[in-house]
Amino acid sequence: MPDQDEPPLTPKKHRVIHWNPEDDENLEKASTSTSKYIALGIVALVVVVGSMVAYKLVLGGSGSDYASDGEVILNQDGVPQQNFQEAFVSRAKAEMMLDSTSKKMKEVERMTTTHGDLRDMLINISIEFGKGEDLMRRNAYKRALDQLARVSAQIDDFTNQIETEQLAQEMYDQFLVKIDELEPNKHLNEIAFEKAFESASKGNQFLQDGSFFPAKSELEEAHDHLESLANSILEFVQTNAAMGHRYIAQGQGAKAIEAFTNVLTVDPQNEEAVRHLERAKYADQVFALLQQADQKEANDELEAALEDFQEAFEIDGGSAKAQQGISRTTRKIQNRDFDFHITAARGAESTGQYEKAIEHFQSALQIFPARTDLTDAIIKARQDKRKNDIYTMITSAYKLEEEYDWQGARGYYQQLLQLEPDFEQAKEGMIRTGKMIRGLLRYDTYIDVAMQEARRADFQLAIRSFDKAMQSKPDYLELSEDAEKLRRFLHLQSQPVDIMFLSDMATWVSVQGPTKLKPSKLKEKNLSLLPGKYHVIGRKKGYQDIRFPLNVRAGSQQEPLTVICNVKRD
Repeated sequence: MPDQDEPPLTPKKHRVIHWNPEDDENLEKASTSTSKYIALGIVALVVVVGSMVAYKLVLGGSGSDYASDGEVILNQDGVPQQNFQEAFVSRAKAEMMLDSTSKKMKEVERMTTTHGDLRDMLINISIEFGKGEDLMRRNAYKRALDQLARVSAQIDDFTNQIETEQLAQEMYDQFLVKIDELEPNKHLNEIAFEKAFESASKGNQFLQDGSFFPAKSELEEAHDHLESLANSILEFVQTNAAMGHRYIAQGQGAKAIEAFTNVLTVDPQNEEAVRHLERAKYADQVFALLQQADQKEANDELEAALEDFQEAFEIDGGSAKAQQGISRTTRKIQNRDFDFHITAARGAESTGQYEKAIEHFQSALQIFPARTDLTDAIIKARQDKRKNDIYTMITSAYKLEEEYDWQGARGYYQQLLQLEPDFEQAKEGMIRTGKMIRGLLRYDTYIDVAMQEARRADFQLAIRSFDKAMQSKPDYLELSEDAEKLRRFLHLQSQPVDIMFLSDMATWVSVQGPTKLKPSKLKEKNLSLLPGKYHVIGRKKGYQDIRFPLNVRAGSQQEPLTVICNVKRD
């Protein structure tokens, strides 16, 4: 038994018969010279084989022996060989084409047209589409595919014709609108206007005749000519507008008015021309102000130049030169003032005038608030001022202490403690100056008390007050003239004064004052009394008491005093 994988020694021969079941129409037209009986036999054979193929293709069976559109393959024994794949592909392609063409037909049937040629074309397409559907029903898939492809191309052509017709009609309608807009100014380009009208007329005629593509071409040319006319109009407007602007800038108001009036004759709704026509009325005045401002600016008279620019802008708010001048001179003024304040601030810093430096930095910052470096400079200047103030105040306080101005020094120490609450030198200065001030205050107080007591003849009290004043007096302090007089006076009043007292040995005599004498009877007695105020009292039984003051003062002669009670009681 031969190996199954080996091919047969002698391959089978196949006989191919090409046949189309739909060629019966051609067979009927065949030459009559062929034998009638042979033709009838061949036709009968074809019909039988075609019926078998159609039957199996309709059922979709897997045993069909026919290729697409009737091609039959026979083996060497004369038995048809299966060709299912080709039949399936032919049928699938035809069905896809039918589906695609059907959708196109639905779309074109919704299209409307008033042109007879297009209506006839649509009717013809519908007829041809019906033929394709009929071929599909008869399972003539290859012929149906060709037929439907032709119909699809016809539909595409019809669609293109419809779109071109609509586009041409729209272009013609637009032309009519646009030419009405441009006709009043056709004198600016008469040739373009006439050519546009001529092309549009031709395009409309082609449109009526059904020659849509030539119509579209002519109408495109008409629109190009209209565009040329529109460009001429635009160029006229732009040229006159530019001239008007130039005349305004040159201060030639009359010519500027003429130029903008030309613009408005062509384009009455031109808002720019209306606006600049109003500006042109004041062009001469504004030009003079701007010339004057430029001269002042060149001479660095910036504030005066700024006023002129502002006045020009108030008259003509559309003047770019006035706006630029305002901006430029304002910036120059700012830069000038800024440079001045920065220079002044740096100079003040270098000489330790930090308050002045801070003021100039703050003025510069008001000019350019976004300059953070100025904020930093102000902070640094304040820190430097604080340090400088501390140094200046402590130095001044020490100097005032050296000059024994304790009150002034204390004032500086108080300011220092406000800046630096924990500043030890200021705390020590406060204690030191406070002690000295209190000592001086005690000294002055005791001197005043001593003087008052001396005036009252309370000499011993005055001496004690004066001694306390001397205890409080700083060593550096010299006595004033009044204090020196008081010292000498009190020194004199510190010496006892001898006074002779006389009595009758029956009167009890007593003395009250700085030096006391207890009651005693005497005939005569010399007493040494310290200067001061005294009261002398005499008492005797049965007699009225006597009492009189005695002011003892050193440096004056004191007469003897008689103390005798000699007035009896009632």
